[in-house]
Amino acid sequence: MCRLNNGKGSVQSGYRPVYVISNNKNNTYSTTINVIPLTSKMGKKRLPIHVELWDYRDYGLNAPSTMLVEQITTIPVDDLDFRVGSITDQRTISKIRNAIHIQFPILS
Repeated sequence: MCRLNNGKGSVQSGYRPVYVISNNKNNTYSTTINVIPLTSKMGKKRLPIHVELWDYRDYGLNAPSTMLVEQITTIPVDDLDFRVGSITDQRTISKIRNAIHIQFPILS
């Protein structure tokens, strides 16, 4: 959970769950981390860069949520509050990886 600031327009802000995508070395030594914001708005726009988490309880969430890969952002580590869960199933990780690849095609 963290507080995302300065959201304007459709940019996510406020206190919400995020998915940490930066690597563990960065997360250990850097003062910033890269995250994907989540929203509880489901199916609003079905984009290939959105990952819907219908099995939300498996991930420690309170409601079905959508990962907004197009809104990957960098935040200060100090803005993280606490860990609610993790995603370990390969099916969902593959969906996240695919959405990141679509959003950032330079990675192919």
